[in-house]
Amino acid sequence: MWDVAIQDDPLQRSLAALQRYASAAAPDKVFLDDMQQRIDAARRVLARAPSAATRRKTLGAAPRILLLGYSGAGNTGADLRTIETIAQLQRLFAPQDPQLTLLAIGDCFDHPLLEATPKLAPELPYLPDALDAAILDADLVLNVEGSTYTSKFSDSLAGVLIGGVALAAAHGLPALAYGVDSGAMSEALTRFVTRNSARGQIICRNEAARAQLAPLGVQTQAGADTAWTYRAPHSARAAARGARVVALCPNNPFWWPVAADARRAHLLDARRETSPFRYGPLHFHTWDAARAAAYDAYLARFAAIAAGLREQGYTPVLVGMEQLDRAACEDLAARLPFAVEIVARSAARLDEVAATVAQAACAVTTRYHAAVLAISHGVPVFGLSMDTRIDRLLDEAGCRAWSAACDTADGAQLALAKLGTLETPQVRAELVAGYARYADAQRARFGEMGRQVLAALGDA
Repeated sequence: MWDVAIQDDPLQRSLAALQRYASAAAPDKVFLDDMQQRIDAARRVLARAPSAATRRKTLGAAPRILLLGYSGAGNTGADLRTIETIAQLQRLFAPQDPQLTLLAIGDCFDHPLLEATPKLAPELPYLPDALDAAILDADLVLNVEGSTYTSKFSDSLAGVLIGGVALAAAHGLPALAYGVDSGAMSEALTRFVTRNSARGQIICRNEAARAQLAPLGVQTQAGADTAWTYRAPHSARAAARGARVVALCPNNPFWWPVAADARRAHLLDARRETSPFRYGPLHFHTWDAARAAAYDAYLARFAAIAAGLREQGYTPVLVGMEQLDRAACEDLAARLPFAVEIVARSAARLDEVAATVAQAACAVTTRYHAAVLAISHGVPVFGLSMDTRIDRLLDEAGCRAWSAACDTADGAQLALAKLGTLETPQVRAELVAGYARYADAQRARFGEMGRQVLAALGDA
């Protein structure tokens, strides 16, 4: 009787699924499987009743749009993407205000558009079930996170982003992945992508992502990152530092991905203990002696860059593009023989963090969106890349030689050599002119993506 009651009660059924996920030996795989079950169920319902796919939006009514992403975690790049997407949607549907709902991760909303956007209040406790219910109340689903087709951060996060679009499409609703990227994927995530390759409209922000996804059967369209239209406000604090500031944007490239470990989480909770590697209720950063050694060498390279640029007359400022990056900034600062300012979310607000990069004379970054900010604002940038994203960006911008892998032994020398060429005015002028052409092209592509949103809703 208890099993029948669970089966008939959506809340009890969702609680049971959450318990199964939380107690599984491999929770991320269970999460992908559960998302797939809900996608397949929606597809079967739609096959039995094709009329259910009829667009529900009332003619002339403001569209209901569900935004899937990573906002709220204090990640500047994710927030900039969401902010600029919201601003674009408001322009597209003016004078109406689209009815937006944001799937948020965390509670850091230090920008007016993020603060004002309603957040999803889940009807059910297990996220796949909550998404399934929320999607049925939407006219359109947009995945607004860039790092989508990758296991670099978490298969569960990828499952939300990829699976949310696929689930909406399985329900017969328009759904778009909005300017997304790809990277290395686990076997489980690769299978998940392949099974759902025909679901949703996938707009990539670079050609390399399109090439990687094509063999998996994912049909994609050319697009752009959605943060290109963001313009950092003038910061008096940034201006007071002077004209020769270098923004250094480190993180910890070596403790990703996070992996769910329910047993470890439950033991910590039972002992009322904390862990510096814990990330949310069930997930933990990956860490071992080899990763610690790689991180130590990475900090040494960044410290050498900071010291070398200071000798050239620059004022280094450490920028934490995400809340998590403050620890990396502090670790780097501890290695320097001079005092250095740290500007990090959430101690500093989003606009202040962005302005620190946008008003710098040059930048060195492991964070992708610090590179986008720099290029967009005409700031020469060198990337110490943790994956393919910065490499792809600088390659497309015609600056392939301005990056090195974060574990390249001579990364500091390469960075200092390229940044040293900026002392020749013509080099800087040509670089900035190339940035402007590339950024303008990206903004034009983003504008075209807006027209695809209208077409998806039948409002074009």
